[in-house]
Amino acid sequence: MGREDAAGGSAASKNSTKTKVMTLIEAINKSDGKFKNDDLLAVQEFIDDCGRYIERVTAMEAALQVARFRLEPEDYRQLIVDLDRGRKLAHDALIASVRLVNRLCGVYGVPKIYDGPDERIPIAEFAMEVTSEFFKERRL
Repeated sequence: MGREDAAGGSAASKNSTKTKVMTLIEAINKSDGKFKNDDLLAVQEFIDDCGRYIERVTAMEAALQVARFRLEPEDYRQLIVDLDRGRKLAHDALIASVRLVNRLCGVYGVPKIYDGPDERIPIAEFAMEVTSEFFKERRL
């Protein structure tokens, strides 16, 4: 069960991303469309892509802090290139997921999950919001 606030209600507000995601999931689930399972999977992948991107950024930052003390300069530069490539791929996948889920919101007539600008940095920040919200609302 999710956490509850002092008034006894769910900690997620009506405008929270998690609430918007659940609204989309419910709309998809009630539909009879032939792409129902694919659409549900796309929503799950969106949430997973948010977490994967945050994990890549965290792993990159941690590795860079430690690696500069244990690697030779050339190896360190190569590590940076490799880590940055992985982060960029995760970021690109995240952006594609955000766009797809917002299109699904239109198809199913529910509010967009992401209503910010279609730009890399705001979408990256949104991934952190989504990840934090799902973490705070986790079931223990």
